[in-house]
Amino acid sequence: MRLFFIFISLFVSLYANHVHWFANYEKAHLESLRVKKPLMVLMLKDNSKASTAVIQKVFMNQPYVDYINENFIPVVILKDQKEIYPFEMLYTLKFPSLFFLNNKELFIKNKIRGNVTPKELKRSLK
Repeated sequence: MRLFFIFISLFVSLYANHVHWFANYEKAHLESLRVKKPLMVLMLKDNSKASTAVIQKVFMNQPYVDYINENFIPVVILKDQKEIYPFEMLYTLKFPSLFFLNNKELFIKNKIRGNVTPKELKRSLK
């Protein structure tokens, strides 16, 4: 799992316009409370081509990336990770999936499950 994060971090660092992800839900939630911004939670499968593709195609070099960084606390969670997150609330069998929560951990937008695309994300950001 750490190797996946290292790979993604190295890949992301090559690009200037990318989402600034938290890798720990608890820390992201605390930051959300502190700055009063909602959470954007991306659920991925570790070592999955679809997960790598969604990071590259949906969350890099897109016109909405700055909007996400300014208006949300983005956090990435890997399926079966050991860190604590609201498992029951964010339960899904489809990966990648995207959830939008306010800082009280209530859903504020429609979930995107299994098919996170730039088009779907733009629709959710409206």
